[in-house]
Amino acid sequence: MNDSTFKTKIYEPYLETWKIIKLIQYADQTPAQEEQWNRYVKEIDRLDKTYPNNPFAQNLIRLLLDAGDSIAKMNNEVSA
Repeated sequence: MNDSTFKTKIYEPYLETWKIIKLIQYADQTPAQEEQWNRYVKEIDRLDKTYPNNPFAQNLIRLLLDAGDSIAKMNNEVSA
């Protein structure tokens, strides 16, 4: 895989994934938490449409979905 292909298929989806996951870092600690979670889901959908047929991006999407569940649970543990 050349540098250009690596950037397009691996690096760019990875960077977008990091930005998406940061959306929910404080979601459960803000008054607009439902809005934050909705934005999170919309961004995951956008990532899916931006990188169709990219197996690496699909793995990242699964990671985002699982991470969202884990982060929500950890935020609830901290709040309790």
